[in-house]
Amino acid sequence: MQITAGVAGNWSYNASVAYTCEVGYNLTTNQPMICSSDGSWHGMQPVCELVTCQPPTAPNNGSYVPQNATYNFTNMVEFTCRLGFDRIGPNSSYCTATGQWSENPPECQIKDCGNLTDPTHGQVVHTRGTILNQTAYYSCREGYTLNGTDSRTCNEFGNWTLASPTCDVISKFFIIIS
Repeated sequence: MQITAGVAGNWSYNASVAYTCEVGYNLTTNQPMICSSDGSWHGMQPVCELVTCQPPTAPNNGSYVPQNATYNFTNMVEFTCRLGFDRIGPNSSYCTATGQWSENPPECQIKDCGNLTDPTHGQVVHTRGTILNQTAYYSCREGYTLNGTDSRTCNEFGNWTLASPTCDVISKFFIIIS
């Protein structure tokens, strides 16, 4: 705590002193103390209290650690996203001297595996999109047969499961009996 008005040790009747706190602390009262005619001080002795922050907002589909009821000045949290989601934004935030968090929470964006390429002589259909847990279905044109899986699913790592199938020409064998 520091005296911000008056000169230390040189007090006279009706002199007043005001106080400030170090960064990260707040005064409990902001009233100056007054020197009385008998040389004693009147007023509330101020106290510097540590600045605290309320818990931050957790990102949708994510969380933060540590999880506490309150956080003191300079305490930090780290943000994470659930498996299958990418963090877009800061990975941490700290409690500032104003009692606010230094960063807004990040966005946790669902993984997107991207569009698949049609096999030669066939097609792939993304019926419900290309994001986590969605399935793409393969088919071949008439005269061709599917060699491999008929479907692939977007996984939690942002990759399509299994290998792409191919469409192979259907071979017709004729046996001539004489």
